[in-house]
Amino acid sequence: MSVIERHPRRTRGGGFGDVVLVVMLVAMALAVVVTVVVLADASGKKAPQGPRGAGALDALQADITATGLVVCSRADLPDPRATDAVAARTLVVAVECRDGQTATVQADAFADDADRDAAARSISGVGRPRASSTVRTYGDLVVVVAGGAEDVVADRIDAMLLAKGAA
Repeated sequence: MSVIERHPRRTRGGGFGDVVLVVMLVAMALAVVVTVVVLADASGKKAPQGPRGAGALDALQADITATGLVVCSRADLPDPRATDAVAARTLVVAVECRDGQTATVQADAFADDADRDAAARSISGVGRPRASSTVRTYGDLVVVVAGGAEDVVADRIDAMLLAKGAA
């Protein structure tokens, strides 16, 4: 009989103690990995998802039309009203353009997330949009959707923005 076979842990329970030890070590290692991942995720600020870069305004318009809505008019603003905005666009959106129910979408594009977030806060806080308006950050954009109090068009646009990760 070898030394390993005579060891007390081997002789009691057919080596069950070794299995328990290995399982406990694996469980503790897994707990450490999960803790590190959770802490890393919590500490990293997630930027709102959505279109980025030069085509952000076009991507927003494509997202709106993909929901089955129609852009009745579009106006690109050469000199955006929002401070630090690099581009701006106003869209009038409806289910059908001849229908009376429309929503106005004002989108300002920013090169920097901090500028975008500051603009969204100033619109939401100081300027307080009408009760039927929403302010969302979506990629590089601040999107203000204004419609009537029971506007189906504005609600559809807002639902699309939320589904695509807008904040």
